[in-house]
Amino acid sequence: MSMFKNSNEEDYGTEVNGVEDTLIGSSIKIEGDLVSNGSINVEGEVVGSLKTEKRLKVGEKAKVVADVKAQEAYISGVIQGNLNVAGKVELTSTARVNGDIQATTLTIAAGAIFNGKSTMPESALGAMPSKSEAEDEE
Repeated sequence: MSMFKNSNEEDYGTEVNGVEDTLIGSSIKIEGDLVSNGSINVEGEVVGSLKTEKRLKVGEKAKVVADVKAQEAYISGVIQGNLNVAGKVELTSTARVNGDIQATTLTIAAGAIFNGKSTMPESALGAMPSKSEAEDEE
């Protein structure tokens, strides 16, 4: 048992079910394509593209200038680019997003800035007919 490790600390960089989480520290800038099978926590800067099969967390002082693809996203910093998220996107009060968001669920806290359009897949809307289908039936 280590006397320095708190058992409830998040353990970035360790393997869970064979998949490592990635931490981009506040002093790190990555230019290029970042792809991960695990969750990504960005506290620094990423320029290019970013793809994860799990969760993306963008810290309050982080900047992402990239198109993003993720399972879910928790944004507190700056994103300049489009987000394509299979599940939930949450923008906290410090989030600044310039780009389009495609997600099943979108939560925007008071104080967040979002400039772009938001779209949800038809499966998330249920069986409600679109406006054009309703007009065609008349």
